[in-house]
Amino acid sequence: MKETDDLYTRAEASDRHVLNFKATRLWFAALALVFVNYGLLANVLGWTFYWQPAGDSAATTVVTALSISFLALAFFFKRSGLQIQLSYALSFAGLGLAISTRALELFPDNAGWALQGKMGWNTLAVIVLLSLSGLIRRRYYNVAAVGVLVSMIFIFNSMIGQSFGLRLLGGEMSFATTWALLLLTFATATLFTGFKQTRAFFLNSEIGQATRSMALVSIVAPLACGLLLHQVLKETDQKLPIEAHLISIIIWAGILNAMRAGNRLEKADALRRAAEERLERIAMHDPLTGCLNRAGLEQAQSCMAAEAGTDVNWATAVIDLDHFKSINDTYGHRMGDRVLQEVRPALSRVMRPDERITRWGGEEFVLCLRYNDLKVLEMRVEEMRLALARIPERLQTAGKLAPRRVTASVGVCLYEARQGFAETLAKADEALFAAKKTGRDRVVFLKDIAHGPAASRPCQHTIHPAQEPATSEMQQRDIWLTDMKIASHRD
Repeated sequence: MKETDDLYTRAEASDRHVLNFKATRLWFAALALVFVNYGLLANVLGWTFYWQPAGDSAATTVVTALSISFLALAFFFKRSGLQIQLSYALSFAGLGLAISTRALELFPDNAGWALQGKMGWNTLAVIVLLSLSGLIRRRYYNVAAVGVLVSMIFIFNSMIGQSFGLRLLGGEMSFATTWALLLLTFATATLFTGFKQTRAFFLNSEIGQATRSMALVSIVAPLACGLLLHQVLKETDQKLPIEAHLISIIIWAGILNAMRAGNRLEKADALRRAAEERLERIAMHDPLTGCLNRAGLEQAQSCMAAEAGTDVNWATAVIDLDHFKSINDTYGHRMGDRVLQEVRPALSRVMRPDERITRWGGEEFVLCLRYNDLKVLEMRVEEMRLALARIPERLQTAGKLAPRRVTASVGVCLYEARQGFAETLAKADEALFAAKKTGRDRVVFLKDIAHGPAASRPCQHTIHPAQEPATSEMQQRDIWLTDMKIASHRD
């Protein structure tokens, strides 16, 4: 058995209603102490309440007050260390006192110290259910949560009997005992906010609000009718004791219907949100490579525009895989798709989490890159070019047939707010054209074009020998030319 609270807080959503309900735990326990001891004092002094049960035997006895007080005090100890042992001890004390007094009848009902009245079977049932729910919740979470719900049935049944003036089969509860047990049940229920069947009550949405409203109406309407008939109009004609239970069944039918409707609506809403997320991803991403598409690129544009003029600078890079048509013609379109699918994983190792990669079309990709130091940006873009050159090695490692060589030309333009993204992209494409014109397989920055022939920017980082191509640059070029001749022959 784990000693953490994870077992009885699993499946909880980060919702303000859940947190607010948990925050009332000690308040519920404190009010339960107030009600039960006030009821005991009323028994001692012979007071009566406006809201009275039908029988004349209901009163808060010493045993009832002690049992409820022990269970309420258990909530004021922390749920860890030595104090949790004291909490368990108080729960066992309340449980044992109630069972020994009522079920085992170790003490006579007319004992002088017990005062007027005796503990009813329904009161005993609620005390037993609440104490056991608190004791077994870590190991049998769902069973304990059901015990709390059953205890609420007994309590609402008693409230119906009091409001309609009807006798109950399990004996009557006094006004103070009823409310003390109701508050104690609410305090225990704060330990079970992760119970799936009651999750709809805590949703911070219109579904949760509708579920709570349905349950509240199901409870308040019958109680109000009973108070009107029995307390206001003084309708005291008594029928069979089963009437209170039938009314309670009506109430709980409404509550269970609210729970069922809330859960079904919550599931439907979750499916709707998931479908919307899938549709949004389909609309914003390229299905083959997983990169953003042109529509998704608008998000990156908004980030660049929002941070324009701050300490964060942006640059746009356009990448084109050299002679990609020859890869399709030589190795087939399936191999071409595999090469395209490797672009994003290869670049992700160099890119930052807040940077974006977009498949612009065909074998062209657009990158939105952040930088503070231009020299660092130049090295990073060069590392991206080298990462793309290792795609054949990555495919071979995965046991797949791979082209002998993959190269890329890259054009880069620094973003300026005054020129906008569209113009920045056009200038990056101009730099890409310069990279292709000067021999391909290189990186060209637009700002360097006016200073003379563009050249590839060498990476200053040392590459591990295992990552270097197995053949020399001249051998790779001869192999590539051979592949080109094969492709031309096929055409």
